[in-house]
Amino acid sequence: MSATVRGVFGGLTGVLAAMPFAAAWKPTAVLAVLVLGLLATATIAPLQGLILRHAGSAPTLAVAVNVAAFNLGAAAGSALGGVIVAAGALRWTGLSGAVLSLGGLALTYLVLPRAGTARPTGDAPVGTAV
Repeated sequence: MSATVRGVFGGLTGVLAAMPFAAAWKPTAVLAVLVLGLLATATIAPLQGLILRHAGSAPTLAVAVNVAAFNLGAAAGSALGGVIVAAGALRWTGLSGAVLSLGGLALTYLVLPRAGTARPTGDAPVGTAV
């Protein structure tokens, strides 16, 4: 699941970095926006799965905090985008989004285990028999 999250954040970073250049031609702009929407939506399920895997005895609280973090990120990204648009640099909002997505990708390397790392005993996913 860690690889999925990293792959989605990496894809988001790439699409957002390409957005200023894709916007120059309508077909590439449409394709970039489509891929951006698909990748942005693709972040939800793996992140919710990771949250639930590590939620322990408070899965409802963990999911609520995760949704709140999504909303906070949307608000912060919108505020940053508004500042960039107000500065007259509308075309470069994708680049700022790429930087934020790259930050998310970097965080996955800090908090998620590497592939092949064994899970500690007694840490079974929610909904499985122990």
